[in-house]
Amino acid sequence: MSYLSKREYKLLGFLPSNKKEKMYSAVLENKKTKKIKYMDFGSKNYGNYRDITGLNLYPQLIHNDKERRRLFRARMGHNVKDGFYSSSFFAYKYLW
Repeated sequence: MSYLSKREYKLLGFLPSNKKEKMYSAVLENKKTKKIKYMDFGSKNYGNYRDITGLNLYPQLIHNDKERRRLFRARMGHNVKDGFYSSSFFAYKYLW
C-alpha cells in the first residue's frame, strides 16, 4: 500500500476511477512540484456505508448498515496512518 504525506500533498478532489474494479480516484497535488497523483479507492464489487465524495456515482451500493460499518472499520483501521493519504484512508473517511 502506498502512503503519501499530507505535508507534501494537497487533496484537490475526486474523479471516477479509470480502473475497472475501483469506484473513485482521489486527485492529489504535490505542494512543491505541482505534479498530480491519482489514488484509486473503493470497490465496485462491494457495498459501502455512505458516499461523501460529492460524486455519489454508486447509490445502489450504499447500505447504511451500522454493524457492517463497525466491522469494516475494525478490520481496516490499522491501515490508516495519521498524517498520510492512502487508499484505505479515503475508503475509511469518505465511504465508511
